[in-house]
Amino acid sequence: MAEKVEIQQNDKGHEEYLLILDAFRRMVYNAENSAEQLEVFDDIISLRASFLIDRVLDGLRIDFDRALEILQSKNISLTEREELERDTLVAAIDNLVDFAVAEEVAMMQELPETLSLAEMETYEQVCQKYNENYAEAENAQVLHSATIAAWWMGVSMESIVTFNTQNDERVRAWHQSFDGVSYLKSEFPPELIPPIEWACRCYLTSDGYGSVWGSILKPDFKGSVNPIFTESLATGGRIFSLSHSYFQYPLPTEVEAIKLRIKRKFGIV
Repeated sequence: MAEKVEIQQNDKGHEEYLLILDAFRRMVYNAENSAEQLEVFDDIISLRASFLIDRVLDGLRIDFDRALEILQSKNISLTEREELERDTLVAAIDNLVDFAVAEEVAMMQELPETLSLAEMETYEQVCQKYNENYAEAENAQVLHSATIAAWWMGVSMESIVTFNTQNDERVRAWHQSFDGVSYLKSEFPPELIPPIEWACRCYLTSDGYGSVWGSILKPDFKGSVNPIFTESLATGGRIFSLSHSYFQYPLPTEVEAIKLRIKRKFGIV
């Protein structure tokens, strides 16, 4: 059965940004109090991580309480499907906490070392760039990745899986070149599991005429897929790989501690 994915822009994105903006302003107000500033920066990271994780849960069709129950079970008395869900949740949360931390650290690189209340408006523009403008695209990628991962769990390893585009005027030419390409699920390259680029709307189907036809035709995709998306949550990989520019900045020890605290809350470390 086909799983056709349309990326919907979530209207709650702006409300989420306003929550981060409120914390961001508090961080600037406390610029002379390093301990308080770090505590508020922790709040910013925690908010961004929670919003990303919320998109994963939406895509996987799992509510928060059920996700915690699965994560805390340690694979005891879980069905095969629940074990797959747990592995997917662990991979997603681990990656998205890392991503949220790296994103906010990248944002801080654009701010002066010494903050001034007189420049608040300028600082807010930086905050908005990362936590609303960039976040809108990032949230959509996470939702799409999780939706594909949920579908992937229900497909048998013996099925033929086919890459499909939306076949409209918005499809990029190099995406269209892969339309109809098929592999056994057990052999399907993670690089070709959507999304393979920002704002990718491609999707997968299993079995059917197009799959048989496409299985003969396998164009070379190496080097075509955006390096950020060469892994796939569907196969236990990252949603955002370490090729993303956010990951270029080293994390201060105190920020590493924030990252570890959030992961411990979900029981994944």
